[in-house]
Amino acid sequence: MLKHILGIVASSLAVCGSASAQAPKADPKAAVNYKDHVLPILRMHCLNCHNADKPKADLDVSTYAAIIAGGSSGDTVKPGNPGQSLLFKVTNHEVEPHMPPKGPKIPEGEIAILKKWIEGGAPETAVGAAKTASRKVDVDPVAVTLGKPDGPPPMPGNLPSVSLAKTARPHPVTALAASPWAPLIAVAGHERVLLYNSDTLKLLGTLAFPERIPYVLKFSRNGKWLLAAGGRGASAGKAVIWDVTTGKRITEIGDEADIVLAADVSPNHKLVALGGPGKLIKIYDTATGELKHKIKKHTDWVTAMEFSPDGAMLATGDRNGGAFIWDVETGGIGFTLGDHKDAITALSWRADSQMLASASEDGKVILWYAEDGFPTRTFNAQVDPKATGAARNKLPGVLGVQYSRTGQIATCGRDNSARLWSGKGDQAARLEGFADLPSRVAFSHDGGRLFVGDFTGKVRVWTVKDSQPAGELTTNPD
Repeated sequence: MLKHILGIVASSLAVCGSASAQAPKADPKAAVNYKDHVLPILRMHCLNCHNADKPKADLDVSTYAAIIAGGSSGDTVKPGNPGQSLLFKVTNHEVEPHMPPKGPKIPEGEIAILKKWIEGGAPETAVGAAKTASRKVDVDPVAVTLGKPDGPPPMPGNLPSVSLAKTARPHPVTALAASPWAPLIAVAGHERVLLYNSDTLKLLGTLAFPERIPYVLKFSRNGKWLLAAGGRGASAGKAVIWDVTTGKRITEIGDEADIVLAADVSPNHKLVALGGPGKLIKIYDTATGELKHKIKKHTDWVTAMEFSPDGAMLATGDRNGGAFIWDVETGGIGFTLGDHKDAITALSWRADSQMLASASEDGKVILWYAEDGFPTRTFNAQVDPKATGAARNKLPGVLGVQYSRTGQIATCGRDNSARLWSGKGDQAARLEGFADLPSRVAFSHDGGRLFVGDFTGKVRVWTVKDSQPAGELTTNPD
């Protein structure tokens, strides 16, 4: 079990209430169509079992073409005739198996929408609307550089106003990221991403994430984009990309039947990779949204991934301890990183793309050499190096790891501490004082500060040079 993710989910529900929600209601005066009215109902009740990655009974209801094609039981929808449409009969509990199979009958109002849709000929879109066109987004591809890009580093300007109610108490820090070149920290909250100045610790603005909970935050390698990925458990997931300067949504990637737990954007902005409970690695074209690679190798939830800074490789890890390095261009496997014995919780590339750090619930951090996929150093990240006997053998899980641009390493984990390490894996400092589990770590752009988020919704800040506290951020600011 991936304890740190499940713990964050449980804490999120305690803060904000149940993740379940009612499907949107249709306007009774509007023509009922698949895109606007039916898909939200299917997403709420059916998509977890009947999607492109897991089409139970060979039925996928995630797209119009798929639901019209039907499944192993034949046609799912008979346009114009609800009485002969399997979709209506099983949701209305007229025939077995009743759907959903392990829950109550869906609300009568939603069944009425399905019936009205089928009676109206089961249209895909609103009457008179154009069919779904191929998407094209100007993604502004950039040259890949391992050094600082030309021009001033992107910082938020006049961000759009966002009105979001405060939660009952601070939301657990489910994701944390620092801009690679600017004094900017992104912190995940409930249905929002908070942007702070990492020098002054002042709140610069908020980005709305109505998709629910962001479990991933990643800045693009040039600092111009911010990616957030997550969603609603067992319901929906996607990745969103914003322009850091304007706060404008550039694009949305993926349409998952479950939350996204791992994601990243390639250094040239051309690709977005996603992973989660579906056990798949999906690599999308950012401009078109087209799925370029779907990789079936992981045997459990995909929980971590990161593109190498040079853009040539993608590292991924799963809940079973499996980790791999992939060739981005072909989608082929480069190396299998097989030394971890428990869930992979985080992955971080060194700035030169030569080394990869992997963290795991088995208590270890392993430093891998990217040229041959062999480990160069393994260390017990959350145990006192001077400990002996039973204390030495008890390995608290590692929940976060990150390289700084200068080559230092930070970790945090189940001993309720964060640690600073040299690039060779020698401990430099232990940082304590957490009221609950520290779950995420991030170095500031210059490596001068370390930010550590925990389950109480606080982000504690230390100066790296002297390991002294420098302040605190929150996921629930006034």
